[in-house]
Amino acid sequence: MSYTYDPKNNTLFHKKTELPLDGLEKNFIGACSKCNADVFSISYHTYHDQNAVAAKCTNCGQMYAILYDALWNWTGEHMIRYNCPNSANPEKESSHATENEYYECTNEELKTLQSIPKKKLETVFTPAEIDTLFAKAAGKKHVRQYLYRARKKFDDFNELFDIYLKI
Repeated sequence: MSYTYDPKNNTLFHKKTELPLDGLEKNFIGACSKCNADVFSISYHTYHDQNAVAAKCTNCGQMYAILYDALWNWTGEHMIRYNCPNSANPEKESSHATENEYYECTNEELKTLQSIPKKKLETVFTPAEIDTLFAKAAGKKHVRQYLYRARKKFDDFNELFDIYLKI
């Protein structure tokens, strides 16, 4: 099943159908299937006789659409996928891309980065360097100076976490 989320408007879409917003409470939902960190709700949506909760991992940022029936019995869970940035539309709300924007791009460099918990990356690299690593791995526009600085830290990252980066 295909779910997408518009964080600017707190809108959850199933395929191309917008699910009406029911609330914006932040509640503990469970554990992330990618990194086992806490997942918290972002928004609540209702449609037909079902409820859907848009939720996000506090560590890796993975988003989920968690589905319940009318009595709030769990019925399923789906990852919310992000599209690769559209190169035809370079204007973004933020000057830095987030790693979540690249979850549907598939290459080995990007898969390696996505598998690393965000806390480990943040231990060695600055936010700008992390953004640049994801952009470079996805073949998108990036800041060369940040990439240069990040590459100088690859040996330290390897020594600390036994993970070798080649980007």
